[in-house]
Amino acid sequence: MKSDPLNDLIHAIPTSRLLLQKAHEEGALIEGLCLYVSTIDALLRLALVYSRTQKAPNYTYSIPKELIRQDEGEKTYREKEIYDFALKEKVISDDLYKRLYEMYDYRNRVVHRFNISGIRYADIAEVCTKFEPLYQEVSKVVDVLENGPHGPREMSKEQHADVFQKISDKIGS
Repeated sequence: MKSDPLNDLIHAIPTSRLLLQKAHEEGALIEGLCLYVSTIDALLRLALVYSRTQKAPNYTYSIPKELIRQDEGEKTYREKEIYDFALKEKVISDDLYKRLYEMYDYRNRVVHRFNISGIRYADIAEVCTKFEPLYQEVSKVVDVLENGPHGPREMSKEQHADVFQKISDKIGS
């Protein structure tokens, strides 16, 4: 089966959202924290693709693979670079940009310095509640870029089945 990096990215987002819900249900705070940052990063990558495509002549934009996928040993853009692109290209506001950086920095403190910092595991739950509004805000940016201000069209049963199959494939079930 031929890989389609854009299609893979599009279907990875609801997959990570389901995993985020599972982490929440199980109280896996660090996993949830990492999934929030990863999912928001994926949404911003998708927003950049949509925005650049809309601005391109004849709506044709050749998506650089490093923007939407990283295979082993390949170059990609780090989350902070994605935030920088999104701000520079006016996909996100200055305020959202600052809040994304704060989220990213907190995730890094937890992942890289949990044992040598004053962070308590119980503190992570409170901070995670602040990430959901960021997720919703970035998701709304993607929704408007993808569907316009009037929102998405209804999916057919076949389209729903296809999406759920791709989610199952990504989870590995």
